Amino acid sequence: MEDRHRAAGARAPDTTGGRDQEGRPRDEDKAQVKKGAKAASVDDLMEFAGTGGRWNVTVLVLGCCCTFMSPLQTLSYEFLGATPEHWCKVQPLLDANWTQHQVLSLAIPPRTDKPGYESCLMYDYNYTLAAELGYEATLADKALVSADSNETLSCYSRDFNFTQYESTVVTEWDLVCERRALYSTTQAVSQFGNFIGSFFFGFLLDSFGRRRVVLVCVALVVPAGFATALSPFYEVYILLQTLVACLLYGAYIGCFVIVMEVSAPRQRSSVGSLFAIPWALGYMATPGIAYLVRTWPWLQAAFTLPMTLLLVYFWWLPETPRWLVLKGRFREALRVLSWAARVNGRALPPAKGLLKDMEAIRNKVLAASRTKESELSCAKALFLLTAPSLRRTTAVTLFCWVAASLVYYGVSLNAANLSADPYIYVFLGGLVEIPSYLLLWLALVRFGRKSTLIAFYLVCTVCIFVVAALMLLGFHDWIIVVVVLSLSGKVAISAAFQLVYVFTAELFPTSHRSLAICLSVVVSRLASVSAPYINDILGDLVTWGPSVVFGSMSFLAVVFVLLLPETKGSTLTEVIKAGDAPQEPSAGQKDKQSQEGNGAGPSNAAAVNEGFEPC
Repeated sequence: MEDRHRAAGARAPDTTGGRDQEGRPRDEDKAQVKKGAKAASVDDLMEFAGTGGRWNVTVLVLGCCCTFMSPLQTLSYEFLGATPEHWCKVQPLLDANWTQHQVLSLAIPPRTDKPGYESCLMYDYNYTLAAELGYEATLADKALVSADSNETLSCYSRDFNFTQYESTVVTEWDLVCERRALYSTTQAVSQFGNFIGSFFFGFLLDSFGRRRVVLVCVALVVPAGFATALSPFYEVYILLQTLVACLLYGAYIGCFVIVMEVSAPRQRSSVGSLFAIPWALGYMATPGIAYLVRTWPWLQAAFTLPMTLLLVYFWWLPETPRWLVLKGRFREALRVLSWAARVNGRALPPAKGLLKDMEAIRNKVLAASRTKESELSCAKALFLLTAPSLRRTTAVTLFCWVAASLVYYGVSLNAANLSADPYIYVFLGGLVEIPSYLLLWLALVRFGRKSTLIAFYLVCTVCIFVVAALMLLGFHDWIIVVVVLSLSGKVAISAAFQLVYVFTAELFPTSHRSLAICLSVVVSRLASVSAPYINDILGDLVTWGPSVVFGSMSFLAVVFVLLLPETKGSTLTEVIKAGDAPQEPSAGQKDKQSQEGNGAGPSNAAAVNEGFEPC
């Protein structure tokens, strides 16, 4: 997506930081700034204070801290809710001090689809009599307790193998067998919290300020995270996990907006890419923490503890000059700009002139806003789905988001069905995130959006279908091959998930762009809520079932992307017209956009454009 161009009157950033050899601001530099420097936009104001100095880097690092914390909660259920090997509890035999091996060999039928014992079934025997007879006598003549019948029945309490996990939420509240859907809910609420937050945090950030909302979220999410570790009941645990996910989403999106708004337009693609990398680092750190802490309350506390570092936001996180100017709080904006200029070693123009410029900028924005409808009106949302020129694009785009979100979270949390070590699988899943971002960047430089997205979905389809075939054919010993193929599919879907941000922003006109992205995010959250149910419930019935679902969704996305136009090198439309489609640029525009496109990074920064609003 095109970034906003800096106004002609704005001074280009000084590569030396505006300082002399002794580290002081140069007198001639000060004079140059004072001499008729005028800001026509907030971006110009940020150029005066500096957009690539230590202050900007500090803000980026602070925002990235929140990005790092997000996967610690989002992926925590893989370990907090780890499901140990389990089988029916046969109380009469346990009261008679039978060993685990003795109980399993008599009471629990073997599995037919893979090695091991049934988890939720036991033989319909007279176990009271078996306990009186003893193990040897019962085994010598099973007919005494079985009545010559090997029928099975369901059980309603389980024994767990605590060799690997000392305790999890599954063992705490018996979330297996007929209660398995409750286990899936422990992950679904994380996505549901994000879904709830996506509805109102955009409004809160715009109404009350980016910094204030982030601080409230941080102040609440830390005690909520620790309180989750003390949950006495399953219902309390679910409620607190939803709250933690919602608050962490608010802090994350607020930090993202702050980082974008203090960056120059030309930097936003690169900064957006950097903002995404700590997610991969947090992704890799999650299994490391879980490996060291095997009791779920302490593990939840360990996942929450790093978030206490976010409390430094109360001292170091700034409000954005952009929001302050648009709200008419000019002197507060001037204080932030002065702070940034001082740290960056820059000299601002006279305060009186800057305050006049801020008022002029605000008046211009308000005048423009009165000439058009609200970007997020219900009428426009309906228009996206009904306008002849947009309804096909909207439907296809929404499906691409659904497929990307469902497959991404489904593959990321499918270690149990693949019979893979969850610690290694999740760590490698985070590790492959980084090359996926680099791969997407290289692909966008060389190829178009449409062809690249098709390629990524197609690679994912092939990898996941091959995994399903290996599991269906019983190649249980090919664990390494299965894991490599699954992670290869994850590389592809991670890149596709990033690209769909860029593609969506380029497909829709400026008048509906933010709404299209916000609507897509909301729909994708609904899809991600269903991923744990597919993995856990369908995976218990047929282990290869989730892979078939994810591969099928990815394949359908390939088919639907064929219906979309290519947008690389095309001019972005501003308003809706009959039969709208991205227009081919003129020769001069093509050269200019080609240069800009080569510097574009694969990230959420695509959402930062003229008229950007946080979802």
